Amino acid sequence: MNASFASCLSLVCPPIQYPPHCRFNPVRDAADTAVLETQLEEFFLHAKQLEQLFLIDSVSKLSCRETEDSSPSDMKVDIVQCEAMKEGGLPQPSELELEILNLEAELAEKNDLIDKYTDVVRGWEGKFKRLEHRMSPVRG
Repeated sequence: MNASFASCLSLVCPPIQYPPHCRFNPVRDAADTAVLETQLEEFFLHAKQLEQLFLIDSVSKLSCRETEDSSPSDMKVDIVQCEAMKEGGLPQPSELELEILNLEAELAEKNDLIDKYTDVVRGWEGKFKRLEHRMSPVRG
């Protein structure tokens, strides 16, 4: 679970600078946009993995609670394992929800930046096409 969370954070943490410094090549900007899209795909993959891990964790916690409620003497091992899992320092659901909300907000910000960045790239492409048309020797 820690590996999935770390890989998810590594995709979220690098800052996206807008507007880019000294970038006037729309082809390169389009390539950068493609890179950002692949990073977002990876982010969603890791986020889905985290979601599945959290669901598995919550199911196992629920099963621990059920074994505690109906605890015959031969299930003492399960209860000990459940208690060890509780003391393992797992984050509380409210902390997880807060972290998810923070990640969603950051993802929304990055999506907005990607939209703005895409508009800038389209603008530059249009300008270059107009310049190319003006510079062409044969106008028909």
